[in-house]
Amino acid sequence: MAVAISSDAIGNIYPRIRQIVDREDTAYFSDSQLLMFTEMATDEFLQQYYTIFESSQDARDKLEGLVVTQSVSLASPFSIALSGLSSTYYRLLSARLTITPNTSVKIIQLADYSAYINDPFNKADAHNPVIYEEGGNLKVLGIMNTTSIDLTYLSYTTVWSDLSNHSYEEIAQIAARKVLQSLGDPRYQLMQAEILERQTALGGGKRGN
Repeated sequence: MAVAISSDAIGNIYPRIRQIVDREDTAYFSDSQLLMFTEMATDEFLQQYYTIFESSQDARDKLEGLVVTQSVSLASPFSIALSGLSSTYYRLLSARLTITPNTSVKIIQLADYSAYINDPFNKADAHNPVIYEEGGNLKVLGIMNTTSIDLTYLSYTTVWSDLSNHSYEEIAQIAARKVLQSLGDPRYQLMQAEILERQTALGGGKRGN
């Protein structure tokens, strides 16, 4: 039976990982060593599900604990430093002006910047502001006056207990797979095949080691 994993007892994910990889000839890993594997596993978990966040309810459920909404003041030159946000920034999900009429701010890629500068029919203005990421900042076009904006974004973490509790078993499985890979254990290939099958079923494609 699997060991119950709860964020109330941070260390109890390690017995679960050992339970998965346990075999008479398997090397013993200390808690500090397993911590590094759980950090790598959490990063992989986040990378996997953020790519399908908008299209998969399962991904949204698993990453819900990392969704942050923060209101920030915005003044000329209407730029927000990512390092100044309350949580470690990972990906912008939405932006909306805080004050009435609470206009949505369109998210664009840096490659689309010139279209909103040079195209008179597609130009950002106070009724159609846009936001994009460049050089460690979120920059807003179309705003003329000091205002406030509500940002909703995914934060980044390598701490497994920052995730929703129904994700803990999967984190343990990923960490165990990485342990087996580091040992050159043939069970790694079997686990990798199972992971790929599950990931394909979710629509996320192949994921890394």
